[in-house]
Amino acid sequence: MASLRERQKERRSREILDAAAALIGEKGYDETSVEEIAAMAEVGVATVYNYFGSKNELLHALLAAYIEEELALGATVVSDPPQDMVDGMAALFGAYLDGMARTANKRLMQEFLATTVSKQFAYGQHTYRMKMAFREQCRQLALHYDADKQIRADVTAEEAALICYSAVTFPFMLFFLDIEGDVRAAQLAIRRNLSLVVSGFGAGQEGRR
Repeated sequence: MASLRERQKERRSREILDAAAALIGEKGYDETSVEEIAAMAEVGVATVYNYFGSKNELLHALLAAYIEEELALGATVVSDPPQDMVDGMAALFGAYLDGMARTANKRLMQEFLATTVSKQFAYGQHTYRMKMAFREQCRQLALHYDADKQIRADVTAEEAALICYSAVTFPFMLFFLDIEGDVRAAQLAIRRNLSLVVSGFGAGQEGRR
């Protein structure tokens, strides 16, 4: 059981992250100062640096916390997947999308995306491993459907997962960048893309091994 000191530290860390999420989501990363984050969290500036080291590390920690929340949503799908592969993959990525829409506005999501091309974050190298956890959940689903013989014999579960993951990337990007459609439109695009790719490597009724 965590001590009182540990619980207080965890609560303060959460308050700083919540303040950072609110301000960066409203103003953007570059326009948000550590001083503003500290003021909203009702802590000293030194406390923010003590917990996170720098504004870059604070954004990285915010992304990590956000990914953990999304993976928890994905885990519910992986633990009890729908019978059909398209339904299952659509449910997984749909859970991510719904969670993202609820917990982070598009401005904050755009800042997260910017970390993948920012020199400050070594052009995404610091975030790559975290984001691969999403693909791992996709791979776990693919293994399930492979065992159910819903994937062609000449296609591995890893290949199927990568193709599915790649197929939904563009609809996610359009949604995050506020270029096209709302959550519902993104959900439909994700399902359509998955239907197309699965029909390409899915075994179907006649070709199942």
